[in-house]
Amino acid sequence: MKNKIFIIVLIALLIGANSCEDVLDRAPLDKISDADVWESESLMQGYIYDLYARFPSFAYEDYYMYCDEATTSGGGSNAISQGTMSKSNVPGDLQYWDYVYIRDINVFLENAPDAPIQDDVKNQMLGEVRAMRATVYFEMAKRYGGVPLVTDVLDPYGEIVTELQERNTEVEIYDFVDTEYTQAIQLLSETTGQTPTARINKWTALALQARANLWAASIAKYGQVELDGLVGVPADRANEFFQKASTAASTVITDGPYSLYKGKTDKAENYQYIFLDEGNDEIMFAKEYNGVEVKHDWDHWKAPARFASGQGSRCNPLLDFILAYENVDGSEVDYTQYFNENYLFEDGWDIFKDKDPRLFGTVLFQKADFAGDKMQTYEGIDTGEEPNPDNIVNNPSLSYNGVKQVGVDSRLVVGDDKTTNSGFLIRKWCDEPNLPVPAGQSQVDWTIMRLAEMYITLAEAEFQLNNKVQAATALNATRERAGISLVDENTISMEKIRTEWMAEYAFENKRFWDLRRWRIADQVLNHQFEGLKIIWHYASDKYYFLPLKAEAFNRVFRQEHYYLPMTNSMINNNPLLVQNPLY
Repeated sequence: MKNKIFIIVLIALLIGANSCEDVLDRAPLDKISDADVWESESLMQGYIYDLYARFPSFAYEDYYMYCDEATTSGGGSNAISQGTMSKSNVPGDLQYWDYVYIRDINVFLENAPDAPIQDDVKNQMLGEVRAMRATVYFEMAKRYGGVPLVTDVLDPYGEIVTELQERNTEVEIYDFVDTEYTQAIQLLSETTGQTPTARINKWTALALQARANLWAASIAKYGQVELDGLVGVPADRANEFFQKASTAASTVITDGPYSLYKGKTDKAENYQYIFLDEGNDEIMFAKEYNGVEVKHDWDHWKAPARFASGQGSRCNPLLDFILAYENVDGSEVDYTQYFNENYLFEDGWDIFKDKDPRLFGTVLFQKADFAGDKMQTYEGIDTGEEPNPDNIVNNPSLSYNGVKQVGVDSRLVVGDDKTTNSGFLIRKWCDEPNLPVPAGQSQVDWTIMRLAEMYITLAEAEFQLNNKVQAATALNATRERAGISLVDENTISMEKIRTEWMAEYAFENKRFWDLRRWRIADQVLNHQFEGLKIIWHYASDKYYFLPLKAEAFNRVFRQEHYYLPMTNSMINNNPLLVQNPLY
């Protein structure tokens, strides 16, 4: 049975029912700082459980619709994809500005050092909470740039000094984050005992440190310093941050107890089960679910509708994303030449059979094996002796020679408006062995950190430091596991590294942020995205593919969107916040 972090009744009683606003917005104090807490190890652990429940994991958020991974069955329109994001309409799931959480962390860090408990237990707690604080500031900085840095417990009823309301520079935040992780690492043990993936240990903190430093290095290399440093990192610090990222990642790989998951012989299935075989040796840190007290509803909304408990099929991977996967042998093929009736294929994935197996552990195609059946995403039958689109019949209510004219899993049968999705469905994260899962009862854990990230982080950092042999060795770890061609010092490139991030971390809420830190979102996202119509040629019992506009608009990513704006409510609450550029 999974080890779970639950918010015990005691915490609910300690915290009370009062909600809190941002402490910089002069929110009332909560009740958690009762003196009794700091006299009891069990109460302090309860406090930490509550902090973990609020940790910024962003589990199962639909960030895929903000980048080139997927659209939605409802059309994919939002303020990011339409290019209309402003200080008055930032998508809620992208925002993160939590000074209430920071205050609760600061309360713990102020009181815990004097607690009458064993030093090793106390140090472990302090290390975990310091790593939490570092992560919170990192997540805010990657959205807004510099933010107010508050490390003391403020009295929201008293006067808050000006410098604590003003934004620190972005690089000051990254320096603080790096220092905070370093201090956490010194305090933390190598394991947390009974909940190895649900709580932060030394290796997790190192991995999070590597992640944050890689981001800071990328902003230094690709971004611009503006507003006197409130956004941007000085370019001359790029290598310093790349080196810090490399050192932390290398330490985890070399000294940590983790290994890449290789539990299945089939490469595609192996990739799929990294996330379903929970607690495996690759998983370093996860938000754990049990489907009862702690649960989500990915399967209800995203699993193919026929296998879902309700809606289903809401996540539709894009053709552009599928085409971006490398071929196993590294060859480059113009697949678009095959998207017409002149080329017939055995099934819906035969056309892509030479691609990286991770694609098939991520995306569902026509006739793919799934949940004990075959996927049926074809959306029309060509009734001619020779393939000809003029002969297509595709009435979802009618049959042709005893078979449905449209596959039961196709976009013409499922979806919100049944018109603007891609022709593909998602496999990743779906709890295939247990479908259908009732609404709100999914229990597949969300992976916050796994070892693969350290290999690719090391590869990118070493490549940027011009150590290409080391970079290639690191990148080959995940490529070898996936079963695709390896690179060497002559063939490794930043494009290879970016593609590896995309393939290894599809739908893990990284792609949108990676496009932003590399400052290439405006190049990748500014066009109309496509899908494919899968047509069954009945006479040959084969399939052909026709291009499909997956969305009814051209996407627009504007330069200002590399940072989120300070929203109207944030500025109204704290007028000393300087607005980000171009908003």
